[in-house]
Amino acid sequence: MKRGLSILMGLPAVFVAVSAAYSADAPDLKVVLQTRYAAMKAAMATHDGQAIAAILSPRFTSTDTAGHTETAAQMIAEINALKADPNKTSETTLLSVVPDGMSARVQQRYDMKTVRTSADGAEHKVELETLSTDNWVKPADTWLMDSTVTDEMSYFSDGHLVAHKARQ
Repeated sequence: MKRGLSILMGLPAVFVAVSAAYSADAPDLKVVLQTRYAAMKAAMATHDGQAIAAILSPRFTSTDTAGHTETAAQMIAEINALKADPNKTSETTLLSVVPDGMSARVQQRYDMKTVRTSADGAEHKVELETLSTDNWVKPADTWLMDSTVTDEMSYFSDGHLVAHKARQ
């Protein structure tokens, strides 16, 4: 009985040590994943499908707020079909990074701003904000995005909310 109690008493110390290890690794992992997101942004900006694919796992999926899922090839085709936008600025902010061995879950916010010209020639400031949950895996030496799920999406025009969608 004493041995069992000693083991149970020692478990909190093990959990604290494991938590400390994950906390210590999380900042480094956050920096690594921020670099991967920056590479993704650069590849998307230049419509470099091969560079985008190199950041995604072979089984990558992207799911929108309505639950529609697409593969890496489908997502890359959509990105490559977009016209270049010299007014576009964007930022991805990693809100949390939770490592779990050779995988990690990231909560991130994407904020994109641009200017659109309407049919009457008027310019409108447009902003798209999304909150997403991304899963990353590390099957070898490099972290690869395994999936992204858009949890919320808000679209603004001239500072006014035009649309908001949340995953159910």
